[in-house]
Amino acid sequence: MDSMWVSSGFSPGGFEWEGGETINFATGSLHEAVIGPPNYKSVWWLEKAIEASRRVCRIKMVNGSATGFVISDDILITNNHVFGDEGDARSAQLQFDYRMLSDGNAAIVDEWECDPDDMFKTNPALDYSIVRVKKKNGNNIGDVRGSFNLRHGHSVSRNQRVNIIQHPQGRFQEIAFRDNQVKLIAPDYVQYLTDTDYGSSGSPALDDFFNVVALHNQRVPDPSNLQRWYRNQGYRIEAILQDAGSLIP
Repeated sequence: MDSMWVSSGFSPGGFEWEGGETINFATGSLHEAVIGPPNYKSVWWLEKAIEASRRVCRIKMVNGSATGFVISDDILITNNHVFGDEGDARSAQLQFDYRMLSDGNAAIVDEWECDPDDMFKTNPALDYSIVRVKKKNGNNIGDVRGSFNLRHGHSVSRNQRVNIIQHPQGRFQEIAFRDNQVKLIAPDYVQYLTDTDYGSSGSPALDDFFNVVALHNQRVPDPSNLQRWYRNQGYRIEAILQDAGSLIP
């Protein structure tokens, strides 16, 4: 064993530096092994991501698709512009495990249906809709897929990272978790750099402990160039909880 290399992280003989200096723009100091903000993740982070992905579905509709997620034993949330009324929810298919497996094969899709006649609430101002999900084989959706607890009490802060599990363009499930800092916090919404696309509407914006901090709903154009997308945006869970009240456990 070469103790110098093991303990210090480099060969005693050294390597030849190529190019100019790498600067930490936040501090002005020279970088060493950590290039920019640390990108380390504990392995449990991957386990939590997989667990969270089970609660997120592709919403298949007559004229397209979106994303939604389970927030209690039998309630799903998505955007108002996805489920504008009970009819939209009634005709939709909730497709869980719409994803690619590591061996390159598609997973078996687990389909559920909404029950808007039992419970449906929507608010265009906060762009959310919540709807009851029908039981299947005597089970609630949350018993089978798990659910996010929105009353976790955590809040989002500027420059915090948010990760989004989604179905961009209706594709197999994906997660965006790099270049994903929060850049603006308003009373009802947050804006972030996390990637999304058409079909990502209704996705959960998650902190690094996989608490839902916002409901993703749209992209935001650059104020100086409306043809260039500047940020993405979601409505804060605190605002949705205050509006929905006891309908969300």
